[in-house]
Amino acid sequence: MEWSKLKTVILLMLAGVNLFLLGLVGVRVTQGAFYEDETRQAVVQVLERGGISFLPEQIPEDITLPPLTLTRSRDDEADIARLFLGPTVQTGESDLRPSYTGTGGTAEFSMNGSFTITLTGESWTCPPGQDIGQASRDCLEQMGFQAGEEELFTQGDTTWATYCQMWEGAPVFSCQVSLTWSGSVLTQVEGSRLSGESAADSSSTLLSTPTVLMRFLAGVSQNGYICSQIRSMEDGYLASGSTRSVQLTPVWRISTDTGDYFVDAVTGTVTPDI
Repeated sequence: MEWSKLKTVILLMLAGVNLFLLGLVGVRVTQGAFYEDETRQAVVQVLERGGISFLPEQIPEDITLPPLTLTRSRDDEADIARLFLGPTVQTGESDLRPSYTGTGGTAEFSMNGSFTITLTGESWTCPPGQDIGQASRDCLEQMGFQAGEEELFTQGDTTWATYCQMWEGAPVFSCQVSLTWSGSVLTQVEGSRLSGESAADSSSTLLSTPTVLMRFLAGVSQNGYICSQIRSMEDGYLASGSTRSVQLTPVWRISTDTGDYFVDAVTGTVTPDI
C-alpha cells in the first residue's frame, strides 16, 4: 500500500479512536451529573424526614475556598488613626494594645485585630447628597477594609452601619466593623479586621455540600438546636487565633428560620452564629 494511502488510513483510525474516547468521556460526565443530581435530591429528602425543609431552589456547588494562614500586620494602625483623628500622638505604652490621641478623638488597637475609634466634634461627616451606607463604605475603603454584606439599623437620629470583611473575594464572617453615625456625623468605628499576607493550605480535603448538609442535620440533632427551614447557604471564612498567625477556615453559613449556623467545611463541626 502506498504511504499516502496508509497515512490516510492511520489518520482515519486515530480520528475514530478520538471520537470513541470523546463519546466515552461524555457518557461518564452525563452519568456523573446524573448521580450528583440524585445525591442532592436524596439529601433534601433526608433533611425533610429530619423535619427540616430546604427552601433554596438548589443545593449550592461544593465549596472551593482553600484554608488560609494569614500573617497579621499591624503596620497600618498608626496611619488609620491619623486618617480619622488628624495628627496623633501614641499614648498607650504597650505595643500589644497601642492607643492614639488626636484633635479628632482617640483610637485603640489590639493584637487580635479588634479596634475602637471614637471621634469628637465633626471631624468626619457624611458628604451632602450621599447616603450613610455609601459614606460608610467609602470610609472603610480608605482604611483598607474591603466591605461585604451591609446591615443598617436606625433609631432616632442614630444609624449603625455594620459590614463583614471580604478577604480574597470571600466574606470573613467573624470579622465585622460597625460605624455609628449621629445624623450625618460619624462618632465611632469599631470591630475586628484582618490585615497582612495570607497563604493557602492545600493539604486539607473539603467536604462536599451534601456531606455538609448531613453534618448539619446531625449537629442540630445532637446539640438540641431547633430549626425547621434552611433558607440560604453562603460560603466564606471564620478567623481563629489571636496572635500574629491567623487561621482562616472555610465554612458554610446556613441561615435557618431560627438563626444562622456555621458548618466547618473541613471537619463538619456545627456551631451557632452567636
